[in-house]
Amino acid sequence: MSSATPVDAWRGAIRWLLVIQALSMGAMEMTGPFWPLFLRELSPVPHVPFAWVASAAYFAPMAATLITAPWWGRLADRVGPKPMILRALIALAASQLWSVYADSAASVLLARTVQGGLAGFLAAAQIYAMRVAPADMRRRVFADLQTVTACGSFMAPPVGAWLVGWMGFRMANTAGAAVILACIPLAMFCLPAIKPAPTSEIHQDADARRAGRAPLGGLVIGLLLGMVAVQAARVMPQGFLAPYITETLHGSVMLAGLAYSATAATLALSARWWAKRFASLPVHVTLGRVCALTAVCGLTALWQGIAQGENAFIAARLAWGLCLGGLLPVLNSLVVETSPEHRQGFALGLCSSAAKGGALIGLGVAALSTGLFGWREGFVAMAAMYLAALAALIAVRRAASPHPASAAAGTQRA
Repeated sequence: MSSATPVDAWRGAIRWLLVIQALSMGAMEMTGPFWPLFLRELSPVPHVPFAWVASAAYFAPMAATLITAPWWGRLADRVGPKPMILRALIALAASQLWSVYADSAASVLLARTVQGGLAGFLAAAQIYAMRVAPADMRRRVFADLQTVTACGSFMAPPVGAWLVGWMGFRMANTAGAAVILACIPLAMFCLPAIKPAPTSEIHQDADARRAGRAPLGGLVIGLLLGMVAVQAARVMPQGFLAPYITETLHGSVMLAGLAYSATAATLALSARWWAKRFASLPVHVTLGRVCALTAVCGLTALWQGIAQGENAFIAARLAWGLCLGGLLPVLNSLVVETSPEHRQGFALGLCSSAAKGGALIGLGVAALSTGLFGWREGFVAMAAMYLAALAALIAVRRAASPHPASAAAGTQRA
C-alpha cells in the first residue's frame, strides 16, 4: 500500500474514485452514440465525405490519446496522480462545452481531438488506484474500474437518447458537461493526495538516472502487444454489429441494442469475479488463465458468426462478455506488477495507448474484412485477431515462467 494513505483510508479513496468515474464516464457515454446525428446538423467539412467526418469523431480522440497517454503517465510519476485526475476532468468538461457552442463539424472534430489529447481520465484513474491500493488488491480494484466503465456503457446511452430526444443534442451535452464539472470538487476534496512515485534513489548518480530512462522490460512490451490484439478484437464488432443483425439475421434495432447491452452487462458482472479467481497468483499462472480466456473469446467470436437465431446470438454475446471481464483488467494489473515502481504511471499510460491503438486497428480490420467479404466474415476476422493475441500471450507466458533447467540445477547442487 502507498505510504501516502493510512491503513484503512485507501478503501474510502477508491469508493470516491469509483463514484467520480461512474459519473464522468456516464456523462461522456450519454451522447457518445449520437455524434454523427449532431455533425449532420452542422456546417460540413468542405470536400470531405460525411462518412469520414462521422468516423473521425471517434478516431480523432483515440488517436490523440494514443500519442499523449504515455506522457501524462510519466508526468503522474513525477507530480502524483491526483493532479492528473483534475486535469482530465477539466479537459473533459471544457471540450464538452466547446462542442455545445460549435457551429461547424470541423470545430467539433477539433474539440474531440483536444479532448483525447488532454483528458485521458481512465488512465489517470488507473494510476491513482494503483498508487493508493495495496499491491495484493490492485487486480480487484482494476476490475472494479472496468465494471464501472462497463455499467456506463450500457446504462448511459438510453438516458442520453431520452435527453437528446427531449432537449436536443446541445442541451444533452450541456447536461453531461455539468455532471463532469460537479466531479471536479468531488475529486479536489474527497480524493486524498498521493505522493509521487519514489525517485530519491534514481537521482543519486548518473547510472541510476540512465536506468530511469531505460526501456521497459520485454515482459511488459509483450503484455502491451497482447493488449493491443485483445482490444482490437474487442472493438471490431462495433463497426458491423448493427448491420449484421438487421441485414443478415433480419433482426430489429432493438435486438442490436440488446446485443450491445448483453455483453456490457456480463462483463460488468464478471470482472470482479475474475479478479478474485486471479488474486495472489504468480504472473505465469495468471497468464496461463488469460491465455485460456483468450482462446475461449475466439470461440465465442466464431459462435456469434454462425449463430442462426436471435436467442443463440444473444447467448454468444453473453458468453463473450463473461470472458472479457477477465482480460483487460488483468492485463493492466500484470503490466503494473512487472514494471519498476517509479515507472508504473508511465506503464499505465502505455496501457492506455495500447488500448487506443488496438481499437484503431480493430476498427480498420473490421472495415476491411466486412467490406471485402461481408458482415458474417467480420466475426472470422475477429477470431483471427484473438488467435494473434493468444500467440503473443503464450510467448509472454513462456518468458515469465520459471526455467525448469535452472530449477533442476539448483536441486542437484543442493
